[in-house]
Amino acid sequence: MNPLIALLFMILLVSALAIFFFEDLLYVVIIFGAYSLVMALIWQQLNAPDIAITEAAVGVGMTVIMITVVTKVGRRPQ
Repeated sequence: MNPLIALLFMILLVSALAIFFFEDLLYVVIIFGAYSLVMALIWQQLNAPDIAITEAAVGVGMTVIMITVVTKVGRRPQ
């Protein structure tokens, strides 16, 4: 396995697990954005640029929508 892909998978695993440790919803959304970016990089390294572009576009769109919702609702759960 390519060492870069292995490193990206480790970052992906850490970011997925980090979501459980934060209570601030804005931090969770930022981690989700990082997760999406790493996933797009993995798809690019696996020679699937069409899926990488789709992942990046959907990730950015969802991150913007979720940041908007978090700023309207509040950062901390009730």
